[in-house]
Amino acid sequence: PIPPFIPPAPPMSSTTSYPNNRTKHIIESKSTEAQQDTEYECAPFFVDLKSLSESQLDHLRSVGLLGGLCVEVDDSIPPQGLSSKAAKLLGVDETQPRVELLEEIRPSTAKNKVVGVQDPYAIRLVRSAHINYLSNALSEPLSRGFISLDASHPWMIYWCLHSLDLLQHFDPPSDTSLDSGGINDLETLQKSQLLKRIVSTLKHCWTDVPLQFDIDDVKKNTKLSQLHKIQQQQGEDISSTDAEGTNEKIEIIGGGFGGGPQQMPHCAPTYAAVLSLCIIASIGCGQEDTMNKSHNPYHEAGKLAMELLNEKRLPMYAFFLTLREHEDGERIAFRMHHDGEIDVRATYCILTPCHLLGLLDKEEEKNHLLSPSIARYIASCQTFEGGFGAEPFNEAHGGYSFCALAALRILGLVSIINVEMLRSWLVRRQLEFEGGFCGRTNKLVDGCYSFWQGGAIAVLDGWYNENDAACEKVGAADDEGLSFDEVMLQRYILLCAQDVNGGLRDKPSKPKDFYHSCYNLSGLSVSQHALSSSWPPTSSDTGDDDKNLNRLFGDSSFNILARTDPVLNIRTDRARHAAKQF
Repeated sequence: PIPPFIPPAPPMSSTTSYPNNRTKHIIESKSTEAQQDTEYECAPFFVDLKSLSESQLDHLRSVGLLGGLCVEVDDSIPPQGLSSKAAKLLGVDETQPRVELLEEIRPSTAKNKVVGVQDPYAIRLVRSAHINYLSNALSEPLSRGFISLDASHPWMIYWCLHSLDLLQHFDPPSDTSLDSGGINDLETLQKSQLLKRIVSTLKHCWTDVPLQFDIDDVKKNTKLSQLHKIQQQQGEDISSTDAEGTNEKIEIIGGGFGGGPQQMPHCAPTYAAVLSLCIIASIGCGQEDTMNKSHNPYHEAGKLAMELLNEKRLPMYAFFLTLREHEDGERIAFRMHHDGEIDVRATYCILTPCHLLGLLDKEEEKNHLLSPSIARYIASCQTFEGGFGAEPFNEAHGGYSFCALAALRILGLVSIINVEMLRSWLVRRQLEFEGGFCGRTNKLVDGCYSFWQGGAIAVLDGWYNENDAACEKVGAADDEGLSFDEVMLQRYILLCAQDVNGGLRDKPSKPKDFYHSCYNLSGLSVSQHALSSSWPPTSSDTGDDDKNLNRLFGDSSFNILARTDPVLNIRTDRARHAAKQF
């Protein structure tokens, strides 16, 4: 037999300690060479901090990766909560007491004399740097290189806004009295103006489109009838007949958000725009039960967002209906835009805004957006590996797998697919050395899949926990947490994906960007927070209690983000506010 290939260790000084649990390959190939290079690239970030010099530790403190104060730890107290799986992946003995980089946060005890931070080697999320990077992206002119993203205005807004929301940038300070006038400072006013400009930008990205419907379809559809009556009152009613003069048509003005002003409506930027508006609406109007309107500096922005959502939800619904593709007389799937491509992204990007805006009324007699044929088309995209491709017979891919699974979760039809194969494929995308996820079989780690794969696992685990029979079949229990190693994922994000100057990235050799910042932070949030007892979350399910947290890596007093909904990928409190309004 061919002996396994063991990559040589990277050069190191006599005092520097690197992990050595590298991936072993039986046969070398270009893909294994790329994997080896990536492991070499990440290995220095997993160094044992205790082996670094004091000047190197001072540098880490100066950039914010470590706290500035120390703690005395009683080494007779063994670390708590380290699973055997995590210990194996980290290459450490979970029974040995230690204070080092690759350990989890241990609970406070009387024997630990806390001077400042709980652990001097606990890595921190550089929150302020990330906030500055993301805020500047929304408030300052972008460089000319961003012309390539001219059709992605709503996406850039969503990536940055959702990231800031997870970092709790718009949350009122807990130590500021609402009656003291402390929230009316310059920074808060700038945030308020920023949110109002975002709503204005998204409003200019909206494009109206004339749509043709059979008169019988309009009469049978409550929402189309309501929209038609509104437009009749506004003098926009147009009726016509087909070439044979037998089937009367009604023209309804629908529409969606385009990638920028005066661009064609497209369901992907429409998804991003609706999520962004729901975030702003909740920031501005979601705290009215506990905060007086006059004390909420974001109320005006929230009101503008709500007005825009209410104005556009029915025309958007009409536009979505026209994206359904027919095959053999049956509506099967959605296009991304008129005459555009068909794939599972379109289904997810349509169902998510409809869910948030209350357009998926299951009690409605004939709601085409809830047709069983939609779920059947999604199921046809599942591959022999267990994941989902963009369309039938495509390769399984993390992004498409998330879209397919989340769409089925919204429809309540997850059981139509082979969930055991999907679960097996998803958990095997976590790389044992780096701890992050890859998007496809034999591909490299990428920070964005922290959410696409990690979020998909959270969605599936949540479904398992609600279905006792399925849960027993795979031997899963709701008290076992997530099906992937959440600590290893947090380790990768905090050590390899962070740029200390702000922003997050694919891997250490790649530049930071808005997209990877969003999905790294989203994956970090998913890995930190325990699964909700049900989906969608109820009003009593706040998810912000410490007892609802998973095992954590790094400084637990500094790294915890707001909780994101793994299906919708906006904060759970934002999703609950939308559900109450619509």
